[in-house]
Order: sequence, then structure tokens, then C-alpha cells
Amino acid sequence: MMAIKIAKPITTLIFIFLAIIRSCQTLFIAWVVKLLINFATGKSSGLLNIVLLSTFGLFFFLLFDLLYEKVYSKLILEINMKIKSRAALCLIFNPDVAKDVDTSFLTNDLKQIEINKIASELEIITNIIQLTLALIFALYNSALLTIIFLFASFIPGISQRLFGIPIEKSSEKWEQKNSNYTEIVKETQNISETARLYNSRQNIWNRFRSAAFRMEESLFRLNCLRGFSNETVELLAYAFSMLIPTAVGVLLVKENSVTLGTLMMISTLSNSFVNPSISIFYSLNNIKTTKPMWDKFTKLNVVTSKNNRLPFGKFSGLTLKNVYVELGNHSIINNLSLNIKQGEKVLLMAPSGWGKTTLLKTLLGIIPIKKGKYLLNGNDAEKEKSEIHLYFSCINQQPKLLNDTILYNITLGNKISDHQLKNIVNISGLDTLIQEKGLNYIIGQDGKRLSGGQKQRIEIARALYFDRSIIIADEATSALDNRLSQEIHDALTNIKGKTIIEVAHKISDNEKKQFDRIIELDKLN
Repeated sequence: MMAIKIAKPITTLIFIFLAIIRSCQTLFIAWVVKLLINFATGKSSGLLNIVLLSTFGLFFFLLFDLLYEKVYSKLILEINMKIKSRAALCLIFNPDVAKDVDTSFLTNDLKQIEINKIASELEIITNIIQLTLALIFALYNSALLTIIFLFASFIPGISQRLFGIPIEKSSEKWEQKNSNYTEIVKETQNISETARLYNSRQNIWNRFRSAAFRMEESLFRLNCLRGFSNETVELLAYAFSMLIPTAVGVLLVKENSVTLGTLMMISTLSNSFVNPSISIFYSLNNIKTTKPMWDKFTKLNVVTSKNNRLPFGKFSGLTLKNVYVELGNHSIINNLSLNIKQGEKVLLMAPSGWGKTTLLKTLLGIIPIKKGKYLLNGNDAEKEKSEIHLYFSCINQQPKLLNDTILYNITLGNKISDHQLKNIVNISGLDTLIQEKGLNYIIGQDGKRLSGGQKQRIEIARALYFDRSIIIADEATSALDNRLSQEIHDALTNIKGKTIIEVAHKISDNEKKQFDRIIELDKLN
């Protein structure tokens, strides 16, 4: 699939039209060369007219060259936005099929697609148009010379084909190394403070440097292979597409089979055989380097849904019956049974490593059950797995925050009335923060400008805004001190009309008293 198919058809048509006009510039110059040579050899007159005509023509083509560059850039913009939008849609709406849509793909891979595929496809289209027009014009003036130059110009393609498959394989290796390098960069950033604490900075630096070297070495091999191919093609092109045909043309001029002006014109036009041919071969090599990235993109299947229909109506209770859950062939949850009613505040306790987060993801429909029954309102939740998240809000151990305003982090860009906002702010305990900073305060990356308690309050406010029947808290206060933990639990358990399900491995006795039931999960299975 060509990337240009993604662009708007009207933009593509305008680009092709301008590419045709632009390609006529070479024909015009070749014709002017013929006129000048004929004038020099006494076969024509009117030098002033030739100069005026060429000057006017060059300004005319300059105008269309400028328009071509603008539309060329516009096409790249349209295609890039379509690709990035599709990748982001898949990441947000279909994360189960977007496993390869990581930071490396959205930055490095897509940039490679832009440079080496999109731009190359546009160059190929332009060069094919230029080659075709030059061929027609040359055949009209001298079929014999044109056939000689044309036949010789395709010989370099043999070299390009020999290098094609190795370039593809080398590109796949580079893409893998580059993806690994990107992950190492993120890990290095996250571990840097710990490495400094334990005097292990040199080891972490060595690990980073090793990944960087593997990536750069892979890129070096790819660039060398591509460079060897391009240089070989270029050498063959000049030898077979210019020197040999020109020598044959000189013999034809000497025998008076063609005029010198015609030879010079065809020789000038031969650049429109040779250069486009070389450029096409270069572009094909560039496109081959993007094959693994482009294949990854074309496999992204985006299915968007704005359905807000609760599959089983208003929430009345959920039940797990003898549920088993596996991850990667490892048994995580074995024969678990639970029953939680509407409006209950339930604390699920288990030691670290039991699988509490896995349990919550199972309730949300993210992880399927291997065996047993998951019922919502008495109905089989597995049959509506893609929609059961509509019953839940979630407060995470590490709050999910954007480098944006407090308001945007609460609503995620949705509309909210002043009355609703005031009520949510009051219940979640954000009054003081908003009085000090305001709703439009930018909280920084991962909320670094906020305290731990303020981050959790924003998650509580978000849960209240989206007004789901069940609020899940996943170790929501484990990173907070006792005072803040108590404050967050006060805010959470005082929410009226909601079912609260919290999982934790450690919590104070006072906080435990705020729940209707405490279930020790490790004693159930």
C-alpha cells in the first residue's frame, strides 16, 4: 500500500498536475539548447528571440516550482497527520491490538516513514512523470538516439535489485535495535536517581551505551549497504546512460545521421532518463528500509466506539463464581468467589504479589477469565466485556495525570457545569489547591507540581465527574503517609450512592473501620 493513498484525492491530483508542469521545464531547456546550438552552427537565426523566450519560460516555470513545493509539503503534512492520528486512535481505542505502538514507533518509526517512504513515493511519482514526458519528447525528435540513451539508462536497475533484499533485512534489524534503545532510554531516565543513590551510575551508563552502540552499529550497516547500492547505481548510470550513448551519438553526427543540435538536445534530455532513473532506484531503496515500520502501521485496525449504554442496566451487584485467571500460562487467581452489592464499601486485602491488580483488571474487562463466571446484575459479563468498563471509575496507586490544567485532568476535555464542578471539588477536597492555584494551573509531567495527596484527589474528582456506579481504588494510598492516607479514605468513603472496592495489602485500623466489609483474598482460594 502506498502512503499517498491516505492523502486527500484533490491534493494528490493537484500535486500530479504541478509535477507535470514542473517536468516540462526540462523539455523546455532541452529545446532552448537545440535552438542555441542550431544558431551557433548557422542552422537558425534570431538569438534575441531565443533569449527572451527562455527568460520568460524560466520565470513561468519558477512560479509553478514554488506551487509544487507548497503542495508537496501539504501532501506530507496530510499523510503524516493521517498516520499519526490512526496510530493514536488505535493506541487509545484498541490497546489490545496496538502492542507495537510504543514511544519508538510514534517518534522514530513514523519519522523514518515520513523521510524514507512518503517523500520517496512523491519523488518516484515526479520522476516517473519527468521520465515519461522526456521520453515522448525525445522520441518525437530522434527515435534512434532516444532508444540508445533509454536502453542504457535501465542497466543500473540490475544493481539496485541485487541490493534490495539485503537492505530490507538490515532495516528490520535496525528497527528492532532502535525500539530496544528507546526503551533503554526511558528506563535509564527512570533509574538514574536510584543508580546515583547506590553508586551504580557507571553500570547503568554502560548498559545505556551498549544499547546505543547496538542501535548505531545496526544503523551504520544499513547506511553502508544503502550507500554501496546508491554509489554502484550512480557509477553504472553515468557509464551506461551518458558516456556510451553520447559516444554513439557523436558517431551519428559525424555521419550526418542527426544534427549536433538534436544530439545536444537528446543528451540534455538524457538527464531526464538518467537522473529520474537513479532517483527512482534511490527512492526504492529508501522505501525498503521502512518496510517493517510500514507493515506494523498497516496492521493497525482501529475500531472506535462512543457507546455509553450500560449493557445490563443500572448496577445492582457483581459476582465472581469459582473464577480462574491466567497470564502468560501462569495461574494468578484460582477458584475465587466474591459477591458485592450496590452501595457497599468493600476492602479487599492480600499480601503483595497475590494478584490484586490482576483481579481489578478482570473486573474492568481488561483481562479475561480462564474459567468460572463473572456476573454483573446476574448477567454474564464476559459477553459484554468491551462495555462493562462503563460501570467503573478507577483511582490508581500511581495517578494517571497529564501535563495540563487541573480542570482538564478532572474532565479529560469534556464539558462540566459550574455547579457540578463546585460540588466535585468540595467532595474530593480540592478546594484549597484550586483557591491557591486556580483550575487552569498546569500540574507538570506526571503531576510533579502537586503533592501525592493532591494527585489522588484529582483522581477522586475525575471518578466523581464521570459518575460511574463503582469506584475501584488500587492501592490508592500505599505511597502516602498515614495522615494523607486517612484524608484520602475520608474523601473516598464519604462519597454517597457509590459502590467502593479498594484493594490494599496494608491499611490502618481506623481506615478499615470505614468499610462495610473486609475480605482477605488469600484466605478465599
